[in-house]
Amino acid sequence: MADKPRPAGTVRPERPGKGESAEYAYRVLRDEIMSLHFAPGSSLDEAKVVRELGISRTPLREAVVRLAGEGLIRLLPNRGARVAPMEWEDIREHLEAFDITQRLVCRWAAARRTEADLKEIREHCQSFRTAAEKQDDRAMANLNWDFHARIAHSIRNRSLERFYLQQLTENLRISHLAMATRFYGSGDEYQAHVKLILDEHDAIVEAIAAQDGDLAERLARSHTGLAKKRVVEVLTQSVSDSMQISLADDELKGVSHV
Repeated sequence: MADKPRPAGTVRPERPGKGESAEYAYRVLRDEIMSLHFAPGSSLDEAKVVRELGISRTPLREAVVRLAGEGLIRLLPNRGARVAPMEWEDIREHLEAFDITQRLVCRWAAARRTEADLKEIREHCQSFRTAAEKQDDRAMANLNWDFHARIAHSIRNRSLERFYLQQLTENLRISHLAMATRFYGSGDEYQAHVKLILDEHDAIVEAIAAQDGDLAERLARSHTGLAKKRVVEVLTQSVSDSMQISLADDELKGVSHV
């Protein structure tokens, strides 16, 4: 499997052993960025991070370079580093690209998966459902990452898998915002949305099991369309009504929630 970045978790990793400071710094910073504890667009205070983590500057800088490679940090010439922003244009471009890659990944998974792949995909699907039943939003975001990453592993193309995992990582940061319960009108509205996600996951798995590439791709597009609609709903609640993400009619045409 492609080098798999660690999804944001609920527990800070243990203090590093000898020679492990860079990995430790990477994991802690990644968790803070993915869970939005480090605000998008904010400057990274190197001196403060070094002090709080109890490490030297060299491993911190190694971690920062690695996170920059994942698109989570932007390096600024002579101005240090900044957490990657989540502006309208960034989110719009991400969702457009993610729509294309998700459709391709699901189509290829249907054609290339093995029985062993299918078994693990089903297990990840069930893990997400268990977290949903517990209403554990953070676990749901992380396990959703795992579910889609396992589908990507079954396509047997490491280049596309690496690219897709990077997109999933950015999608996870958006999910922490979009799935926040405070942006739902009621508990019933939240549960209805989660049910749509669960139903679409099950349908995607069954299409992959049946090796039906056309259906898997259509369902993947529906799944991305559901995410697009949710992001727009959240952002239009939290900012001025004059700011909109433009979703062309043809992008959502034919999208039906399973």
